[in-house]
Amino acid sequence: MTRRQWNFVEEFSDENDMKSFIKQNNVSIKRTETIALGKKVIYRCIRARKYSECDFQIRVIYDYNDEKIAVSTSSEHNHDNRASTTCAASPIRDIVKKSVAVGLTQSQTRRAVQNEYTSDVPSLLNYHRSVSIPNVRSTDDFRV
Repeated sequence: MTRRQWNFVEEFSDENDMKSFIKQNNVSIKRTETIALGKKVIYRCIRARKYSECDFQIRVIYDYNDEKIAVSTSSEHNHDNRASTTCAASPIRDIVKKSVAVGLTQSQTRRAVQNEYTSDVPSLLNYHRSVSIPNVRSTDDFRV
């Protein structure tokens, strides 16, 4: 594993200027550490989960002795390739979608799904029915 290369950007004396720099670069706090000089904060790209190849980070070192804030960056934003979805495709989702489209009840859908997936059925039913029938708030609304 290679060591991260940090490129010095600027030294701020005002925290508001540093915060505006952080905001312009679309980053959020990844880690905060206490060091001998003061405090070190590492920021990472806010889109790092969707774009796993984006390795852009900002390192901010608060020097409490000199009251200065040193800012360095590492890498560049890379949003070329979006990561695949974090939610694994579930065979239950297809069964639930088809059951809602056909108009099956919750218990009928539950029977259609294998026994090991029964705990996931009510939440998926609620979601897919709310998408297809927005006025219905719960699967209990279907009971007569």
